[in-house]
Amino acid sequence: MKNILKILSGCLVVFVLFAPSARADETNLTAVQAWSALTNFSLPTPPMEWQTNPPTEEQLGKFDDLQAAQAGILADQAVSFYTKFPDDANVSRARTTEIQALQMAVHFGATNRLADLNLRETAMIADTNAPEELRYELRIDQVGRELQAASAAGVDRNVEMEKVGRGLVTEFPNGPTGYEMLWDLAEYADLLKLQDLAKFMADSGGPAELTEIGKGLLRRLDAIGKPLPIEFTAVDGRVVNRTTLSNKVVLVDFWATWCPVCVQEMPELQKIYAQYHTNGFEIVGINFDDDTNTMQRFIRKQDLPWPQDFVGRVGSQYAQQYSLNVFPHVWLADRKGILRDIHGRVDLEAKVAKLMAE
Repeated sequence: MKNILKILSGCLVVFVLFAPSARADETNLTAVQAWSALTNFSLPTPPMEWQTNPPTEEQLGKFDDLQAAQAGILADQAVSFYTKFPDDANVSRARTTEIQALQMAVHFGATNRLADLNLRETAMIADTNAPEELRYELRIDQVGRELQAASAAGVDRNVEMEKVGRGLVTEFPNGPTGYEMLWDLAEYADLLKLQDLAKFMADSGGPAELTEIGKGLLRRLDAIGKPLPIEFTAVDGRVVNRTTLSNKVVLVDFWATWCPVCVQEMPELQKIYAQYHTNGFEIVGINFDDDTNTMQRFIRKQDLPWPQDFVGRVGSQYAQQYSLNVFPHVWLADRKGILRDIHGRVDLEAKVAKLMAE
């Protein structure tokens, strides 16, 4: 199996390899020989001369075709094994080897094996006796192809992502991928859709670290219409709380220097600040950098005048409390200190002007 592992390790597809069992049925030499042939099947390796003389696109294409063809042969050999020896101890490993080989064949362009791959993966995913980790990884492999096919067919990306994400959470509530897909969608969704997705994740029955994503989003929604939940002592010593922010329109900027969009949008915040600050407008920054020195250097270079709270990239109470994972986030509060908008980046200047006029 070492030769297979060496080749498959470079592929961008999911493989969960099994070593041969310690002992096969030694009373059946035919099965032993067949299993030995299967586990010692060698896939083609790149020519040594390619290390010093890079191959052409044509050569690479031909090599991919060869890889695909040989992987197909390996898949067929695995089928032959578990068909001829259905009671052998290595049948489940042979079925897994078939799927791995089909994944590789499809990866290298054998589209004629795609139907076989989908059929075998679907059967394995439905087999509750198979390891859940294997079933989950195979489903993720299918999801990748489904999303690619939907995109090629012109299907709305968000619609397909939601469908697939909900399906993954329902089928595999202990796996993170479905939650992550829905979380990304929720960050850009309107409030009703955000609530729907958040409640679905919170009620999924999965482990606490995953259901907490939905609960955090629900807490974020619940904060709207209530006093702004921001209090801290800034890195420069200024106190930020309801008293110091009283009678001011407040923009809360959740940001980091490692976030390109945060950096790109900083001039717009500076412009709005300069325009409205003297009339009772304030910005407070919540920074998620890896260290305070990076943040401080950026603040000095950009001459940012508003108070900043350094919370760090990992373990921030805001990230945990409100499931913040995409930056920047902009919240807006009115002069009464009430949080009015958690999607402040959309039409930001118009929203600030409206709040200032109230």
